[in-house]
Amino acid sequence: MIIPEYFKQNLELDIVVFDEPVKVDYCFWWPQKKEDGKDPMFAHVEFRSNSVVISETGYRSHFFHTDYLKDTPYQSINEFVQELAEHFAKEMGYEPPVRGSQLRMF
Repeated sequence: MIIPEYFKQNLELDIVVFDEPVKVDYCFWWPQKKEDGKDPMFAHVEFRSNSVVISETGYRSHFFHTDYLKDTPYQSINEFVQELAEHFAKEMGYEPPVRGSQLRMF
């Protein structure tokens, strides 16, 4: 199987992780696109936040094998980095907000 074309780009995104804004730099072509046009072996994602949702410093760098993107269930880069960021947040002790547990005043 091949890597879907929509993953083969470099992209900056703004996402929200457990109510905290996070900036994401997704780099499939890291450090740059190769002249031979072959897919890279590794890709890179950087997360930056003013909170500690991603890490104690608000910064997290993550390299991954591009083969992981073959046969992936993710339909977009946004979906992929969102799940990755939520995984890192859970490592930091964050829990997803529970839906429906908030009391209404009216």
